[in-house]
Amino acid sequence: MSEKRLPKPQLRGLHVARIKRSFGIAALICVVTSVSWKVLVMDTYNRKVEDFYKTYDPMKSLDRMNKAGLMESYQP
Repeated sequence: MSEKRLPKPQLRGLHVARIKRSFGIAALICVVTSVSWKVLVMDTYNRKVEDFYKTYDPMKSLDRMNKAGLMESYQP
């Protein structure tokens, strides 16, 4: 009967090996999260701002604020 032996456990350098693996996983998660935030949130926000300023008329906005009485120091 041949007796199967279990492999010896890796004790020396185990902490360093686990830290390297954990650091790699954390870096990958950071990159994925950053790219997702840029694409899903910031690009959408910037597109909405651009669409707003395509049709924005500052003089019309100023007239509207004057009629509402919000600009007391401005005399047209």
